[in-house]
Amino acid sequence: SFASHAAVLLGFWAARRRVLEEPHRHRALLGRTAAVGLTISLAGSLPSALAHVGALDVPGEAVSEEGALHLVLEGTGLAGGLGYVALFGLLADRLARRPRHGRAVRAVRAVGKRSLSCYVGHSLVFAPLLAAWGLGLGAAFGSAGMAAFAVGVWLSSAVVAYGLERAGRRGPAEAALRRLTYGRAADATRR
Repeated sequence: SFASHAAVLLGFWAARRRVLEEPHRHRALLGRTAAVGLTISLAGSLPSALAHVGALDVPGEAVSEEGALHLVLEGTGLAGGLGYVALFGLLADRLARRPRHGRAVRAVRAVGKRSLSCYVGHSLVFAPLLAAWGLGLGAAFGSAGMAAFAVGVWLSSAVVAYGLERAGRRGPAEAALRRLTYGRAADATRR
């Protein structure tokens, strides 16, 4: 779709300019992107949310997957995604300027450095436990139970990532990817 292609191109553009790697140099851009993107996303999602809770009376086909409200929601989703990325860039900049970082910030940073390992680990936990072809627990959880389960899995991965960070080790997926990309020479540089 156009939105996914646009997101990839914008990601390339931002990466070449190091927008998220050096947020202190791009605060104005990040601030404008967060404000405009989140406003557009909120405006686009509000009609669907109001229809969902019954505060807005619309025909059933308007909220279907091909309906007008769904198309508006999808069309403004990219702006919301960009807005959230910009907001997290600003948050990262603010946290980086603090003199001391608490354990929570260091744990989140450790997860970020090992994001591929955490992603693979989450998939290895979620898929067999929640999917119908596995234990099928996804059907047994309500929204609160699913949220608690997801937070628990994420916190577990943060604890493991923090432990790896303190030990000076990469995540297993990052180490494997580095070995596949650079060969045995990658083992010489641990970080």
